[in-house]
Amino acid sequence: VGDPSWRAVEFSPGADEAPIVGIRIADAYRADFEAAGSLQPLVIDGEESKEWFLFLVEEVVDCLNTEESSEPEWNGVIRKAVFTADAVPVNLPAFRVPQSTKLFWNKWMVDRLLDEAGVDIEARLIWSQDPSRTPHPDPWGF
Repeated sequence: VGDPSWRAVEFSPGADEAPIVGIRIADAYRADFEAAGSLQPLVIDGEESKEWFLFLVEEVVDCLNTEESSEPEWNGVIRKAVFTADAVPVNLPAFRVPQSTKLFWNKWMVDRLLDEAGVDIEARLIWSQDPSRTPHPDPWGF
């Protein structure tokens, strides 16, 4: 997507939190992605691409501690997210919560993506059960 002369990006968060991944990332993590949703081929110039996919995260998990978390904003952003630790789906690469349209990624998958496409990814800590780790002050800001 964009000017064909630009460098191809292996991973893009995409619009409305549906990441776009190249074939290399899709093939490397297909089983992980499909545990949480599906990989849909992008339609480019009216044809389904064999090289670019939309990762549609379909798993919605009720694990947000709404007492400790901030209210979702109009665009689904939860500035301060606190999770119920034993309800977080640690086996999934990413998930959604009922209160938001945004994606939440588990660290093990973030680490894998950083290894594969780190130049294209900025990882920000949203929450940790470890009190020595400090969440990013504005994880959704640019």
